Amino acid sequence: MSTGPELTHPSYIAIALQPRAYGCRNKEEVKKNLKNQSNLIDDAFVHAYLAGGGPVKLVALAEGSIQGFYDELNNMDHATYCKDIAIRIPGEETEQLAKKAREYDIYLAAQAKVVDPEVAEDRFFNQGFIISPKGEIILKHTKNIISVVEGSASPYDLWGKWVERYGDTLEACYPVAKTEIGNLGMCICAETFFPESFRALAVNGAEVIIRPTLPEPTVSWGTWEFTSRARAFDNVCYLVCPNNGPYYATIDRETPYSLLGGQSMIVDYRGNLVTKVNHDNVTGVPGCIDIKALREYRATSPQSAHMVQMRSDLWKQIYEKWPEYPKNLYVERDYPDLLERAGLHLQILESFFKAGVYTRPAR
Repeated sequence: MSTGPELTHPSYIAIALQPRAYGCRNKEEVKKNLKNQSNLIDDAFVHAYLAGGGPVKLVALAEGSIQGFYDELNNMDHATYCKDIAIRIPGEETEQLAKKAREYDIYLAAQAKVVDPEVAEDRFFNQGFIISPKGEIILKHTKNIISVVEGSASPYDLWGKWVERYGDTLEACYPVAKTEIGNLGMCICAETFFPESFRALAVNGAEVIIRPTLPEPTVSWGTWEFTSRARAFDNVCYLVCPNNGPYYATIDRETPYSLLGGQSMIVDYRGNLVTKVNHDNVTGVPGCIDIKALREYRATSPQSAHMVQMRSDLWKQIYEKWPEYPKNLYVERDYPDLLERAGLHLQILESFFKAGVYTRPAR
């Protein structure tokens, strides 16, 4: 496995952006959202300058920053969303962000709901992407696990077509971009509830994982923070965790709603908070990423030995016993609405009771 390019900035500042975001109903509203995010990037550089600590080399936007969550809150069908709101990567929308990446000489991470014509023209995916300082898309990560309330497709739902185009390797599902500021990966919202998602990125060499967004009430419960800190510690890596601030259900709505809850943060490779905000206002959260120190720690500290001492062969039996989630569910049929997805969840839950993974509660 390639070790990647030589570090040009062993230590630098990353910014987790905490924007206001709007639910978009069409491409014109998407453009307005993008303008807000571009302005926030400008503002965040002033904030980072005041904080000090080195050059800014990585900026991360939250999930929903570009299009919001109108589709989820209104149970939209795929055909309508693909036609009216979904984007393509690269495309006109990502070029607006690429201009900012070139202007500030930064890596810029973001997320959007996209049509991937290589897999299907009539399905949309939830996709994270990273733009280089040259304005090039260097990583595309398609969200592998979708929550019940979310309407986008996952690679697993169209597995045959996905594998035909991209293969079934771990790299195809959990790509890592090896850059001169470290090895960068992404893990988005619902899939971050699974430690395996982070482990897959770690196995592929990730040193900095961008983790966009969790909704309420998981922020108020503390789940957002303790899982971010645990996954950083588990995998001896940095986590950059941008979450949305005020959320407007539509672009003409006057009153925001705390749908996501803010509290964006950056966590170091020992699970410590580098920096965190305890509010859901619009802001940028800067923090130091020291890749040189991380690599030294991985190589020399007994406290990082849990990665080296994994007994992977011992744990294979977990997944041999675990009830399998069905593949290719939505190849030959329309993507299901919210009630159908909830029904599927209950069907799969039943297999957990039958396998003895869960014990059925008293009726």
